[in-house]
Amino acid sequence: MTGVLGVCAVAGLIMMVRSHHNGSEPIPRSVAARTSATAAKGGVRRLSQLKTGTKLDVTTPDGYSYSLAAVKAGTDDRPLASTKTPPPEGATLGYVDYVITNTGTAPALLDFPADLFVKRSLTVGTAKTRCMPQPGAPSDMCTLPDHTDVVNTLGFAAPHTEDEDQYIPAGASYLVRVATDLPVSDSTDARDLGLYVWNPRFTPDRRAIQVPIP
Repeated sequence: MTGVLGVCAVAGLIMMVRSHHNGSEPIPRSVAARTSATAAKGGVRRLSQLKTGTKLDVTTPDGYSYSLAAVKAGTDDRPLASTKTPPPEGATLGYVDYVITNTGTAPALLDFPADLFVKRSLTVGTAKTRCMPQPGAPSDMCTLPDHTDVVNTLGFAAPHTEDEDQYIPAGASYLVRVATDLPVSDSTDARDLGLYVWNPRFTPDRRAIQVPIP
C-alpha cells in the first residue's frame, strides 16, 4: 500500500471538501470551509519543494483560469481527514494529490476540476456499478464518487469567503487530494490510478483530459 504523502501543515490549515458528481452537468461549487488543528512539522511546505507532472491549464466560462499539476497517486484506508468509514477487508481507497493554481489576476472560485480514475477491474462490491467511464479516458478506467480536500495552502493566503463561496487569491497554489468514496482492491497501486478533467465546465467538448502523474 502506498503511503500517504507527508505534507507539513500549519495550525489553522483551511480545508475544503467537494463531492464528486457523476452527472453530465456541472454542480454548484459553493462549499463550506473547515479548519484543522494539525500541528506544523518542520515548517510549511512550499510549492518549490513538490515534484509535479506536466501542467494542464483550464478556463471556466465565467473567466476563472487555473493550472493543475499532479504530485502523486496511491492508496490508503483513510486518505482524507474527512474520510468517515474505513473500507472493508481486502479493499482500500485510492487518492491522487495535485496542485491547483489560480493563474488569473484576481481571486478565483476555489474549484476542484479534476477527478480520480481507477482501473475498472480493481473496483469491488457495489463500486463496480458506480464507476463511470468517460469519453477521452482509457476504456478500462472509470471514475468513482470522490471527495477533494485542500491539504496544504503551501504558504499562500488561505481562501476567503464571499456570499458562501470560497475564493483562492490571484497567483496562489494549494495542494489538494482527491480520494475515492467507494473501495477499490487493496492490490491497487499508483499505476492503476489516473487524474482527469472531464466536467463540461472545464472541457467544453465533454472529453476527459489527463493531468499526468509523475
